[in-house]
Amino acid sequence: MTESLENCNQSAGELNENINYPLPDLTYLEEMAGGDEAFVHEIITYFLENGPHLLNLLRESALSGDQENLHFAAHKLLPQLTFVGILAAIPDIEKIENDYKHMDDLSVVIERAIKIINFGIEDLKKMI
Repeated sequence: MTESLENCNQSAGELNENINYPLPDLTYLEEMAGGDEAFVHEIITYFLENGPHLLNLLRESALSGDQENLHFAAHKLLPQLTFVGILAAIPDIEKIENDYKHMDDLSVVIERAIKIINFGIEDLKKMI
């Protein structure tokens, strides 16, 4: 598990160029903002600053067997992914949050979620 999760440290562009992940869908955030572009920018910036920390916590918690922080990181990521529209990662993060104790494929699910989120982060950087 360590080897596959450590490979997630690569930049998004190096992960798998043959997979097309959907662009972040900002519809929900824009509806919440009610036309306030500064609010949209603030939420995206917050995620860009804090999302990578949560991804590292997710990875490190899985590697060390720290179930409490693994659940915490997944729980914290879910609403943020909704706000910034990285919707493709939500099923994996939900699975991690709810079933992490009973998952035989935890490292695969975490790796996939991190890849999707990293692609989303790169796309969000281009949007602001």
